[in-house]
Amino acid sequence: MILHGPYRADLLRAETLPDILEATIRRHPAAIAIHWQDQILTYDMLGQRADLAAHHLIQAGVRPGQVVGLCLPRGAELLAMQAAIAKAGAAWLPFESDTPPDRMRDCLLDAGAQGLIAGGDVRLDGLETWTPWQLSDPVEGPLRAREGLLPTHPAYVIYTSGSTGKPKGVAISHASICHFLRSENEVLGVRHGDKVYQGFSVAFDMSFEEIWISYLAGAALWVAPKMLTTDPEALPLALAREGVTVLHAVPTLLALFAHDVPGLRIVNLGGEACPDFLARRWATPGRRLFNTYGPTETTVSASLAELFPGEPVTIGAPLPNYGMLIRGEDGSVLPQGQVGELCITGPGVADGYLGRPELTAEKFLANPRPGGDHDTRMYRSGDLARIDDAGRIVCLGRSDDQVKVRGFRVELGEIEAALYRQPGVGAAAVVLRDLAGIEQLVAFVAPEGDVRLDAHALRSALAADLPAYMIPARFESTAEVPRLTSGKIDRKALKARELEAAAGGPGAEDDAPATPGAQALFEALRPLFPGQPLRLASDFFRDLGGHSLLAARLVSSLRKHPRYAALTMHELYQHPELGALATRMDVLAPAGTQAETQAEASADIPPAPPRWRRWTCGMAQLAALPLLIGVRMLIWLT
Repeated sequence: MILHGPYRADLLRAETLPDILEATIRRHPAAIAIHWQDQILTYDMLGQRADLAAHHLIQAGVRPGQVVGLCLPRGAELLAMQAAIAKAGAAWLPFESDTPPDRMRDCLLDAGAQGLIAGGDVRLDGLETWTPWQLSDPVEGPLRAREGLLPTHPAYVIYTSGSTGKPKGVAISHASICHFLRSENEVLGVRHGDKVYQGFSVAFDMSFEEIWISYLAGAALWVAPKMLTTDPEALPLALAREGVTVLHAVPTLLALFAHDVPGLRIVNLGGEACPDFLARRWATPGRRLFNTYGPTETTVSASLAELFPGEPVTIGAPLPNYGMLIRGEDGSVLPQGQVGELCITGPGVADGYLGRPELTAEKFLANPRPGGDHDTRMYRSGDLARIDDAGRIVCLGRSDDQVKVRGFRVELGEIEAALYRQPGVGAAAVVLRDLAGIEQLVAFVAPEGDVRLDAHALRSALAADLPAYMIPARFESTAEVPRLTSGKIDRKALKARELEAAAGGPGAEDDAPATPGAQALFEALRPLFPGQPLRLASDFFRDLGGHSLLAARLVSSLRKHPRYAALTMHELYQHPELGALATRMDVLAPAGTQAETQAEASADIPPAPPRWRRWTCGMAQLAALPLLIGVRMLIWLT
């Protein structure tokens, strides 16, 4: 059985990303395109900034079909430079700002990049680097514009984790991404007048749903500061305050939200499996909740389901012009209800992996039943799935060793290969396990001979080669790595194995907390890092393996104590060392205690008189009071 999305010839256009942006600039030049802190860019202003930077890139020799790296902190400047690369006709290759330089350089060289747009502190040997300031130099006379850009040229390149230890690059054409924007928005319905939250890294292709669907519709982007993007207490309050109407998020983050956001009319989830309870909480009257699915190789998303309370959570049906089928081990198309590998067809399917012909031939096949020129190719996703009785696709997990970590695809073999490169490591295996209610990576390492392996040293060594989301949260010592009769790692056994010293009480290696702040901090940390030694000199991120979601969990837990209600994510990022954070908590405690005392005192105050009595009494007093006091009285009256 093959599922087909609605056939829409009008969505299959010969266009490019700069065509879409420039059309919106002509339609809505004065409309707000980007809100970033105290900056506001209209579509016309965004276009002018991008045109100037594109001129400089073209002057530097950048041409259609070429690749330019992009590594900048989040903000309006990042989005302007992204648009500039598109307007120059090139494809961007995005990186997180904390990507190790060697990995960044390897990807850029592998993609044949012409150079990199980055801050002044980034310099990579053998690659030209342009700063945003250089690309913003004023120019006298007309600006140069792109020439010869075709829909078949690449629009962007994204590198995903590789099982051999080498990341693999996927180039997506302008035709594919432009079709996706129109196809998905036919279902989502983002429109001019919407205010869209922009929280994803541009290195994550779900950011296209935020940024470029907004550009297509003429909506406004509200770009959140980095620390706010993972704060489940502050973020929903900020979304409500800013009047955000469209939210794209991974389910893990939405599940942590401490408050509803009443103004949201569209919530779009993706990047990982969606739990049922989110539909009960977020699919409310006046709001539509969607669950999307799609690998990078098929251009962001390929299917979509609208979720309703009490109904099964699935990945729905193919988007317009896409197709999906379940493939058996013998290559046959399986009937409804049978489990096999999920395969995707349609205009979003990429040409293959850069410089990897063998892997391309394995994963990208001819569509066995094409419906037209737009769906002649098929991608094997590696995900197990079936089609249910209602014709919806139910995703059942992976058929290989690939996992998703905070929305990013990770090949466990790449982490294991990095571990094997470390001195003293005799064997290594990595699995994804539920720790403290969050799926996290756990590395099992067996030493060579009598070597003693240090988890902190291993974590530091991996951080030099791998992005932060690929660093295991825990390192477990093991005598040997269990294997199946086939010789493959027995990951099921490792997932079921009891972790070392997983008890919830104080460990023998813990420092003794000497202050109330340290005591409260250690109590909150133990369930998040069971069995790990808690030392005041340890760094939450570098030594314990914490990340943004665990940071949000920690701060949320500590805020439940009235003494630490003033604690923010900013405090944790500013004071990641446990001893420094505990000291900061002790400093904040008096303010929290004072607030608690005031709250208790207010409980004994009689209820306020009726509003009409306050007005009558107040007006009588106002007639007899000096003007200044009277003005102050008006504050009490309203």
